[in-house]
Amino acid sequence: MDNPLYPAFFRLDRLEMLVVGAGQVGEEKLSFILKSSPNARVTVVAPWMGEELQQLLDRYAAEAGAQVPGDAVEAPAETPAGRWRTAAGGRVTWFRREFHPDDVKAVDLVIAATNFHAVNRQVWEAAKAARRLANIADTPSLCDFYLGSIVTRGPLKVAISTNGQSPTFAKRFRQWLEAELPAAETTELIDNLKLFRDRLTGDFRTKVRELNTLTSGLLAPARSGPRRCPPGGCLLAAGSEPNDLGPASPPELDGSGSENLN
Repeated sequence: MDNPLYPAFFRLDRLEMLVVGAGQVGEEKLSFILKSSPNARVTVVAPWMGEELQQLLDRYAAEAGAQVPGDAVEAPAETPAGRWRTAAGGRVTWFRREFHPDDVKAVDLVIAATNFHAVNRQVWEAAKAARRLANIADTPSLCDFYLGSIVTRGPLKVAISTNGQSPTFAKRFRQWLEAELPAAETTELIDNLKLFRDRLTGDFRTKVRELNTLTSGLLAPARSGPRRCPPGGCLLAAGSEPNDLGPASPPELDGSGSENLN
C-alpha cells in the first residue's frame, strides 16, 4: 500500500496548539513537540498533571532562566495552574480542569492525549465542528496529522512516516539516519552550500543548474565509502570532483510549476 500522506512542516511559533491530557500520553506528546520545536506555543487542559511532564517543563523553564521576554499576547480570561517558558521563546500554559468544546476555538492544532476514549472522542468532535486539525492518541482513523519520527541535524530536518503501519520501522530508520548524518558535518555541509548559493550570479535557471551540478557530486563519495575532508572543505571537495552520475538534473518543480530552490 502506498503512503498518500502529504508532508508539511508547521511553524509552531506562529500557531497555537492545544493538548488535552497531561499524564503519560500527554508527556510523550509534549516531549516530542518541544524537542522538535522548542519555540512552540502550547495550551494544556487537564484536571491533573503527571510528575514526569511537570519535571520536563521545569527543566525547560530552568534552561530558559529569566532571559526569555514575556508574551505579547492577551492574558487569558482564566487563571492558569502553571506557566513555563523555553529558552527558544516557546511557552506552555496549563489549565487545571476538564476539557470544554470551546477550548478548540482559540487554537489551530488540537491533540487529544488522554487514556479515555470518550474524552478523546469529545475532543475530536469539537475539533471537527470548529474545523481544526486534530491528532487523537492511539486512534489513527481520527487523525488529520501524525507526529512521526524526526531527525534534526542543524538546519536539516527529516520527517519519517509509515502511514501508521509500523512505528517501529520509523524509529529504527530514524536511528540509522542519525548514525549516518553526523551533526557537525551535516551542518557544515549545508552552511557551505548556502554560502555557495548566495555567491551565484546569473538568472534563476542558471543558479539552479549550478546547484544541481554541485550537489550531484555529493552522492559519489557515499557509493565508495566514507571519507574525510579538511574543515570546511567537504562541499568544495565534492563539487570539484568529476561527476560520475551523469549530467545535472533539470530544475526541480514544486506543485505550482515553479522551480524550487529550497
